[in-house]
Amino acid sequence: MELRQLRYFVAVVDSGSVSRAASLVHVVQPALSQQMGQLEQELDVQLLHRSVRGVKPTPAGLALYRHAKQLLKLADDAPNVVRNSVEEVGGPVKLGLPSSLALVLVGPLVAALERRFPRIVLEVYESPSSFLAAHLINQHVDLSVLVDDSALPGVHGEPLLEESLYFVQRRRARVLPAGEVQLSMLAGVPLMLTTHATTLRHLVDRAFAEAGVVPVIKAQASSIQTLLLMVAQGAAGTIVPRSALASQASAQELQATLITPRLVRRATLAHSRLAYVSPAAISVREVLREVVEELIASAEWDRPAIAAGDTDSGIS
Repeated sequence: MELRQLRYFVAVVDSGSVSRAASLVHVVQPALSQQMGQLEQELDVQLLHRSVRGVKPTPAGLALYRHAKQLLKLADDAPNVVRNSVEEVGGPVKLGLPSSLALVLVGPLVAALERRFPRIVLEVYESPSSFLAAHLINQHVDLSVLVDDSALPGVHGEPLLEESLYFVQRRRARVLPAGEVQLSMLAGVPLMLTTHATTLRHLVDRAFAEAGVVPVIKAQASSIQTLLLMVAQGAAGTIVPRSALASQASAQELQATLITPRLVRRATLAHSRLAYVSPAAISVREVLREVVEELIASAEWDRPAIAAGDTDSGIS
């Protein structure tokens, strides 16, 4: 078995088609089909289900696919490993982030990496929080910040931060009077929430259910930024973490109030237990932790609580 064969196999699985994979790896289709046949013969197991609609990996093929991805990553990272042994740490690192956290973290993280590890090339992948774990398990990213995910097999995660949730509404068209906000007060209030594809929505739905409140949902959006734009222009409120309000174009139109008792969203910094973690990825992990600690210490991040008499927090 050769690395070349594994690259071909991964391309076939990723594309779901031998013909598309052939164009990606610059090999004629008959030769690629022959390579796949030889690989199955060598391993004495069927790796691909073939049909008129394309190809899909068998259980054995999926196992090989995951192992091949790890081997190919090790091979591709070999030049960086050698260079890092005699030079400063460098190379590409793929980091998965929920969009709301990316707004707060990416700027300071890139600046810190440029100062300390200028040879690291950071690639940020924003995705709905519920998809980030799959990207990590499938090794599409090296590191990921996962939100409110319980222990996942094959994933190692360490606590990174906690965020309180806020009720956000339009300043000049309030759907709820100024002052303290409890979940019970949101019964009957029109809301725009994130879709069920997000872990934030799971957290909010669970909190409503425990409070015995049936929310009135007027609209949904997978993007928190789109959601906030909708709230800024409509007569409804939403529930988001403080980080979602960073760099919001319509910030002056919005007002945020801490929900009490606190609803907390927890984030962990994770990597796959099955994947090789490069020196560059380890460095990014350490710097990201430092950036988060600095943001919290400087009050740029969510505060654990808001002083009595000041529950409304204008976004300005």
